[in-house]
Amino acid sequence: MSPKTVVAVERARLLEASMSRRDDPSAAVSEPRVITNAGVDEGVPPELLQPDNRQHLADRTHQEAS
Repeated sequence: MSPKTVVAVERARLLEASMSRRDDPSAAVSEPRVITNAGVDEGVPPELLQPDNRQHLADRTHQEAS
């Protein structure tokens, strides 16, 4: 899958999970998730990556498009 597809799938999964939590008021509210040391191949949405990892993902995506 392309990186954009992976990100889109992950966002859809997170959105679905958040919507199902709204339907279940007994579900515990979790803290915001911050990914500190995730690899860019793990399908982590870029907005959750640390700035260095986000730049690496952008550079790599640009290289793959070339």
